[in-house]
Amino acid sequence: MNQQHDNGTCRLGGRLSLLPPDGLDEAQRALHHRLRATRVRSAEAAGYPAALPDGRLIGPFNALLRAPQIAGGLLDWAQAIARTDIPADVREVVVLTVAAHWGAEYALYAHTAAAERADVPGPAVSALRGGETPSGLRPEADLAHRLTAAVVRDHHVPDGLYDEAVTAFGTETTVALVHLIGQYLATSALLTCFQVPAPAPGRQAPAA
Repeated sequence: MNQQHDNGTCRLGGRLSLLPPDGLDEAQRALHHRLRATRVRSAEAAGYPAALPDGRLIGPFNALLRAPQIAGGLLDWAQAIARTDIPADVREVVVLTVAAHWGAEYALYAHTAAAERADVPGPAVSALRGGETPSGLRPEADLAHRLTAAVVRDHHVPDGLYDEAVTAFGTETTVALVHLIGQYLATSALLTCFQVPAPAPGRQAPAA
């Protein structure tokens, strides 16, 4: 590894060093392969990097490699949520709402890019990133933001808001939205505990 290059990228692991693929054990290698085929690929499609050219994973994925026996189940959960009928803009509004509440830098960075791809208006993205009430969202996305804020910030969903969500999304998709909130609560906890940063402003980490 070129030491100068490594010094420029190792900070992306936060409190955890970035694990090189050639140093992984069998369980970690299997998880690394699965993450590359799923989350890294979907990240690239959404416009943000989740891996470096040398194969090291960044964001929450580097932390997940430390516990492959847990990460496999988390990945199954995330993939099941991704197969539900949550619209793309609704999904990104939920994620940004959770990430802003936690101050999860990498999630805010990554899902700002994903929100732009999902046609979430720029001013709304900026408001969400700042933990503020967004304007200009589609009614369903606005409702998802209010539901997420009630769960994450208030720890209470009033009857009127619950009824509004079930009427708009149906019970099954409302359940999926709550699972999505939970997924990014777990992700944000990893990112904040291990102080995983976003790539430096004005400089994107290269995707694999």
